[in-house]
Amino acid sequence: MSSPRNDSEEPSSSSTEKRCIENDANDAGASGQQQAAKRRLSNTVIEISDTESDDSDVCAVNSYQASADEVKRIRRDYTSSSSSSSDYSSDSESPWEDDSIVVQDRYETKAKKAHLNPRANRMDDPNINPALKEQDVIERLTTHWSEDKDHTSEEVTLMCKPFKLCQLHNFLANPEIINNIVDDMNTLDWTRKKMDLYEFHQTTDLANLTWQRSIRGIYELLKTELKSWVSQVTGIELEGVSASCSLYGPGDHLLIHDDRLTDRRVAFILYLAPWQPPHRYHLFQNGGDDTNHKGARGAKGAWGGWSGWSRAMGGALELFARDAAGAPADVARRVYPANNMLAFFQVGKDSFHQVGEVLSMELPRLSINGWFHGPAPPPERPLPDSFPKLRLHSKLVVLQQWVESTYMSTRVRAQVQAQMERASEVCLRALLQPARAHALLAALAAPDVPWEPCDGRHQRRYERVSPAWLPALGEGHPVRALARLASSTAWARLLADCTDLALVSYCRLELQRWKRGDFTLLPTREQYQEPRLEAVLYLGVPEHPICGGQTVYVAPEEAEGEGAAGETGEALVTVPPVHNALNLVYCDAGAASFTKYLSKLTMRENERFYILTCTYSE
Repeated sequence: MSSPRNDSEEPSSSSTEKRCIENDANDAGASGQQQAAKRRLSNTVIEISDTESDDSDVCAVNSYQASADEVKRIRRDYTSSSSSSSDYSSDSESPWEDDSIVVQDRYETKAKKAHLNPRANRMDDPNINPALKEQDVIERLTTHWSEDKDHTSEEVTLMCKPFKLCQLHNFLANPEIINNIVDDMNTLDWTRKKMDLYEFHQTTDLANLTWQRSIRGIYELLKTELKSWVSQVTGIELEGVSASCSLYGPGDHLLIHDDRLTDRRVAFILYLAPWQPPHRYHLFQNGGDDTNHKGARGAKGAWGGWSGWSRAMGGALELFARDAAGAPADVARRVYPANNMLAFFQVGKDSFHQVGEVLSMELPRLSINGWFHGPAPPPERPLPDSFPKLRLHSKLVVLQQWVESTYMSTRVRAQVQAQMERASEVCLRALLQPARAHALLAALAAPDVPWEPCDGRHQRRYERVSPAWLPALGEGHPVRALARLASSTAWARLLADCTDLALVSYCRLELQRWKRGDFTLLPTREQYQEPRLEAVLYLGVPEHPICGGQTVYVAPEEAEGEGAAGETGEALVTVPPVHNALNLVYCDAGAASFTKYLSKLTMRENERFYILTCTYSE
């Protein structure tokens, strides 16, 4: 599914160059006033494809665009290639293209070819399975939908908890045309979508793809027959459709959202999973068994329950239950991709869902997804979070016992201030004395520190030290002492020397614990309408490379106001996670931040690191 912000998705937000005090060279223009950094980086992308082997049988799309950092961090086994077109010929007269493997017959010594990817005639159009259009099937499904009752048959599965979702098995009567669609996808331009909520590849709306015959055929099917069929079953008035192709590579994801935007009424996903072997070659697999779901032919089919996608590969459509306040709680159900299956659900205040991180290093998660549109319900404005400003305290704090002597130097602080004037951000590495940093890590990992999930889990996911517990601690506890340091006037004077800001109050002081799968999204508009100084101190970050966890600063309203041209969403500043590094970022009104999703591919299950974050105001 997609971001709840606009139909075409929010596009990529590229990282800026990481800054620190040791790097005095800065190409930003000097300024005597604090401004949010507005430095740009090239959004260069490269194409990746497996050029050393014929992957046409094991990869739904054998060449697609990915960002350079994705290739370096995750897809190390790939090499760059300049070719982005399909290896298949669009004018072939054979329904079987040369997608084959050599297998040994168990009874004969002669090698045989097993054709794995049959294709439909290029002039054929996709057709809905006639079984789905039978009147008794429609009537049973309509009755169960209106009565909120689960229903399972060979053709459809309806699940009503945590919200109604319907799966149409064997959606297309001619499933071999899916390979034609994938061939057409190999000729498309893919755009990397990268923002706080998501990271994946996407095409333009299918309405704009007029010369790819198979894709045009599936779009016509969606906006005519399927739209009428869904409207009849759900009783929802539908007027139009928007759809695009999506490709999720390793590490790609789409975080919690409800899809509510303007006139979206029903969301749908058509899964295009990897090939399914023909009957006599059912032992050959390039994926794994998904015991939750039947294969394309159900339990009686030639290849049993194999759908080409396993749980271990991630990428499930995850449906969230809601708590008493109506906010998303835990994942209540997971639906894994299965070839030739179409899933749809009604968009509403309970339709919280996400696409889990794709963990497969071999196969992309490929789908056609979008919404049916209709008369829009009245909008509901969420209540903004409230973070009251607090006065800095004047209790005794000895900075020399905390901060490295380098940063106590007047000359060094002047250099830091000059960096802030140029770029509005600075990174102070090795800020805390090594003994202090070591003691803090030991204290944060101790069992006597109570951690609790943060509020608003659809906007942020991490654990924090209980705010109610911090003030009750004794003076000597390292965790309490760190919070006391960050809220003191002595600390504010140090920051003032580094930023030339007269800081008098603070808010949102948190000690956070991060593990894989954690994230924060952009806050509500009310939270970034005032100038402020944001301080982010990382502790215990692993030495090995990690994917995610960086704090990214953007100007959301500028991107929206610039329309399509502004949808590149380039980051103003990107703060990388580095152990014992304090990052100071001055934000003008209109600048907001989020912390990028921490990938499961590069963090072990038991690994943690910590973030001290606080916002200061003049």
